[in-house]
Amino acid sequence: MPADVRLTRLIPIALALSLAACAGVKPAPSAPATNEAPQPAALETDTNAAERQLQQAMQAAQPRGGNLTRARTLLEALVASSSDEARAVQPYAKSLLEQVIERQRLDAANVKLTQQLERSSQQLKDSQARTDELQRKLDALADIERSLPPARIPSRGVPR
Repeated sequence: MPADVRLTRLIPIALALSLAACAGVKPAPSAPATNEAPQPAALETDTNAAERQLQQAMQAAQPRGGNLTRARTLLEALVASSSDEARAVQPYAKSLLEQVIERQRLDAANVKLTQQLERSSQQLKDSQARTDELQRKLDALADIERSLPPARIPSRGVPR
């Protein structure tokens, strides 16, 4: 294999390894300057109650393992609130509330359809069992009919 081909194959591998190595390196701690942007921990403490409530509702509305009832309760309270903090996040809360309501509706429809499918499946099994039973009876009658001697057809004579 020529050297150029080997080199072009090694470049992506070397790049991937260097990126993986960089991902594991933590930046060195430095003293924060007074005019720098606040750190993420400081930002979390600055969030207001309405934003925290919206975040809690978003966590409760997660598709896997979420609690849609809790999310809906939090969002309805947030939408009904008249505080300035709540008004700032109400468009997001309304949108998320609509999604939560739709997911609850779809979940209820899913449960209903699953129950209907289970009933239909049971009815199908019952019908199949009944069909099999009737087919066995029909086969038994056909066997009995075959075992009977042939019927004589009476000859009709001309009466004189």
